[in-house]
Amino acid sequence: MAHHIILISLDALSADRLPWPVGPRTLTPNLHRLMAESACFRRATSPATWTLPAHMSMLSGLDPLVHGCISPRRVYPPEQLPFPLIFELLSSGGYGCMARVGGGYTEARFGFGRGCEDYGVVNPLQDCLKQVAAHAGSGEKTFAFVHSFVVHDYPMLTSHPQAMVLTDRRDPSYEGCFPRDRDFLFMMRGLALSKEHPQVKERDLAFLNDLYMARVAAADEGVRALIAALREQGTWSDTTLIITADHGESLGEVHGGRRHFSHGGPPYGEQVRVPLIIRPAQALEDLLEPGPVDNWVSLMDLVPTLLDLVGVPVDLSQFDGLSLLDLCQGRVSAFETRRLFFHTCEDRGDDKLWERLFGIAMLWRDHEKLIFNPRTGEPRELYDLDRDPAETFNRLGETDPGERRRMKAAVEEYLAATRDRAHQPTALPFQDFALTRRLAALGYIEE
Repeated sequence: MAHHIILISLDALSADRLPWPVGPRTLTPNLHRLMAESACFRRATSPATWTLPAHMSMLSGLDPLVHGCISPRRVYPPEQLPFPLIFELLSSGGYGCMARVGGGYTEARFGFGRGCEDYGVVNPLQDCLKQVAAHAGSGEKTFAFVHSFVVHDYPMLTSHPQAMVLTDRRDPSYEGCFPRDRDFLFMMRGLALSKEHPQVKERDLAFLNDLYMARVAAADEGVRALIAALREQGTWSDTTLIITADHGESLGEVHGGRRHFSHGGPPYGEQVRVPLIIRPAQALEDLLEPGPVDNWVSLMDLVPTLLDLVGVPVDLSQFDGLSLLDLCQGRVSAFETRRLFFHTCEDRGDDKLWERLFGIAMLWRDHEKLIFNPRTGEPRELYDLDRDPAETFNRLGETDPGERRRMKAAVEEYLAATRDRAHQPTALPFQDFALTRRLAALGYIEE
């Protein structure tokens, strides 16, 4: 059977920016049309709030503490990566694999090149997707991984013209915290990292949202063009298309009495909740029926799901993720009993940074989220996600000592289990000035 799989990661796209049901003036009509014929996992999460560990979990099916690719100051040679990625696993099932990424922490040198000879950096998104469509028409069974910074780069000046259409319609005289005439990626990182409470007004937040949604609309147009190309060459009915993101983005949401910005920070909902839309090929619709799914799932589930979907004979127990086919077919017990964990950026002990940037969160029962201090294992925050989905009221003080001991025991059990299984990937320091400059241009590090 002809079958093509395309996995698209739209860096920093938050799940709450694709609301369902859709309103009459949506900026994402193509993504919403796709959602109508897809399995939509409305509680999909990322195990990390920044690009490198999140994508490594997405493509390996492993927890960040297990795969170990978590440092922003190291590269991980792909030929020495001690575990397989989706590329070689699907290759063993006869799939021809390629990857087209936006660069930065998704470059091959960060481990992602393992098992994929056709791995390249291509920008902009439209050019990338043209190559992906051509790849789908080049063989009987193909897999393509796509990563794009089209949403992530909303503070870049190149995104402003589209956003100004929205801003001028709503607030034509806007002058405020965020500049209209230059990039401000580093300003966003500064707001995220500062110990001081960011002084940003509601008018500024509305402008920031215009910038962000203009880039989401650009991603939506890219999806439209890709589907049109696949239809034209006759491969759309044989294509399984997955749209997701590595993490979300904070755009001024308030937690703990403070506004939050960017990503890589505390694992609150807007940073860990991601879209996960799986539109199966026509012949596979019985395995993944279209419709909403409200169980908690993870990006780690994608590798076992795809291997299960195409029947590659691999022991799925080696992964930390689960096959979503089980969930879609009513086998839910494993999803209801597992605990999901969400990680922030690496804690390097820098006392110049706000200490609450760092933390690990876990789902504590189905409707509560616990955030704990990774240095001590002590619980720090607890939110009731049913009553307080915006995570504004820390109810840890309402718990009794016995429950807090149980929380800490669960945390210690997780840390011990991941420590016992942890890989030790070869990690080398940066020795490439050009790479440093590219990561600086993306707002990740200082030169």
